[in-house]
Amino acid sequence: MLAREAQNVQNPALGAAILWRFCCGFVETHPAGDAPPLPLLFLVLPIVFYQATVELLRRTRSSSGLRAYAAKFGDSSVSKQDVLLQIHERAIRWRRLSLQSIELASAGRLVHLSEAGEVVPLSRTKARALPDEVKQLLADAEKLGKWCGQLTLHEVTTTLKVKL
Repeated sequence: MLAREAQNVQNPALGAAILWRFCCGFVETHPAGDAPPLPLLFLVLPIVFYQATVELLRRTRSSSGLRAYAAKFGDSSVSKQDVLLQIHERAIRWRRLSLQSIELASAGRLVHLSEAGEVVPLSRTKARALPDEVKQLLADAEKLGKWCGQLTLHEVTTTLKVKL
């Protein structure tokens, strides 16, 4: 039963929508309006689909940014530095799901993979008539995208302690 629930949540179709909203948020806050580089998309699902990381994401104000989010893992009240360090390992383990989601987002014309290696959102219009749980995941991804759009790729990877 639990495996079926995990499969229902962690599926490429939902992942495609989440990655699309991440790209929308990134483009919105990037100083030059650039789209996110492809490797960055491999960090999104391991953060949004993992309870401990998404809970802190939801408890961090949009205006606070990625550095404040990452710093919360080390707070003595939370003390979950290990969870931050596990993002890299989860990104590797979930690479296949991320890739399937990217392929589906591209095939579904949600995003375009540019020759420069950027993932460009083809529409910015938010989806309607979705279950509240899905709306929340899309909002989480968009917030993460906005935070990442304000930083360079190097700053994102250093802040989240990952290698791409």
